[in-house]
Amino acid sequence: MTTLMACSDSAVKHRQAERDFDYLDVAQVEPLVIPEGVKPPNTSNEFNIPSPQPDGEPLLGGAVDVRSPVQIIPLIAGSRTEKTDKGLVFWFDILQSETAEETSETIMQLVTDYITYRNSSVDERNDEQAKIASNWLIDEEVIEGGWFTRDKTLEQRQKFTYQIDVKPHGRTAGLTVDFVDAEMYRDGSDLPLQLDEFDKERLAIVELNRLIGYVSERREALEAELVAKRESERLAVMSEAEKEQLFDETVSLVLVEDGGASYYRARANMEKTMKRLRLVLPIAGFTITDYIENSGSLFLSYDRPPEDVLESYGLASMEFEEKDYLFTVGSNGNVTQITLADAEGVILKPSEVKGLYPYLAILMKMGLDTSDSLSR
Repeated sequence: MTTLMACSDSAVKHRQAERDFDYLDVAQVEPLVIPEGVKPPNTSNEFNIPSPQPDGEPLLGGAVDVRSPVQIIPLIAGSRTEKTDKGLVFWFDILQSETAEETSETIMQLVTDYITYRNSSVDERNDEQAKIASNWLIDEEVIEGGWFTRDKTLEQRQKFTYQIDVKPHGRTAGLTVDFVDAEMYRDGSDLPLQLDEFDKERLAIVELNRLIGYVSERREALEAELVAKRESERLAVMSEAEKEQLFDETVSLVLVEDGGASYYRARANMEKTMKRLRLVLPIAGFTITDYIENSGSLFLSYDRPPEDVLESYGLASMEFEEKDYLFTVGSNGNVTQITLADAEGVILKPSEVKGLYPYLAILMKMGLDTSDSLSR
C-alpha cells in the first residue's frame, strides 16, 4: 500500500534529505587552552563525535542513504488526497460524467492509455473490481554527479496495480497505486538493488504522481470526449424534425435599451421562443411556476443551480438574486419581446437585465434540448 511520507521523529525521517552535507566542510575546532592556575570550566562529552572503529565501515556524508522527500503533487484543480485503510487515494472530479459506471469505465480506459503511453501493456484487467495491473514499466534515470564524479544511470523495471474508486454520485474518481515488483540496476550492473518497504512505498507514490500528471494533461480532452459521446448518443435516437429544431439558431436574444429600460428581443415567433425558453430557463436555475398564455405572463422562481451544472454550460460566473420573477412575453409575429419584472410586476433595473443577458443568450442560441421537452 502507498503511504505518504511526512516529516516525523521516526527512523524513516533520517532516510529523506532535509538539507545538505555542509557539515563535512566545517573546520576542526581546536581544544580550549586553559592557562596555568586557572580552573577549567565544566565540559560535557555529549556532543563529541566518536572516531570510526578500525574494523567498521562508517558511512559519511553523501554515502549515507538519504533521499529527497516524496509527496503527492495535486496538479488537478479541486483534487485532494486521503489516507485510508486501502492506502493513499487521490480524488478528483470528472464534471461531465453522469453516473458512477461511466466514470469507472472512463478512468479504467484512461489508466490503460497511460500504461500504453509508458510503452508497456496491461497484465490483468478486472472491470468488476475496477482494477488494472501493469506489465514491466521500464525507465532509465540519469543521476548527475559532482565536479569530480561522473554521472550515474539507474535502470528501473517496475510493476504496479491501479485501483479506481468512484463516489456514489458518479462525478468523483479516486486513484490508488500499489507496488507489485521492481528491479533496479545501477550503472549497468547485473545485480539488482535491494529494496525494502520504505523504497517500495516511495516508488508507489512516484508512480501515482506520474499518473496524476498524465490525467492532468488529458483531463480537458476527456471532458470534451464525454460531451461528444453523450451528444452522439442523443442524436442517434432523434428524428430529423427534432434535429432540425435542435440546431435552429434563429431563436437568439438581443439586448434592447430603450428610454432607460432594458428588455430582450428574440428573433423568432412566439411559439418557437416559448418552446426554447421552457428548455433553457430550468438550466439557468429558473423554475416555471405558472404560465398565462393569453397575457404571455411567465411566473418564475429562481434558485442558483449546483456549481457543476453552471460550469458545464459556462454559467459559473452568473449572479442573480434568488427570488420570484415575472417574465412577460409578447410577439408581433416574427419577433418576440421579453420583459423582466419582479413578482409584484415592477420592471427590473437595466443593470439586472444586462447582468442576466449573456447567460440566457448563450443558452437560447445553443438550442439545448431533451427528448421529453421536444414534445412540449
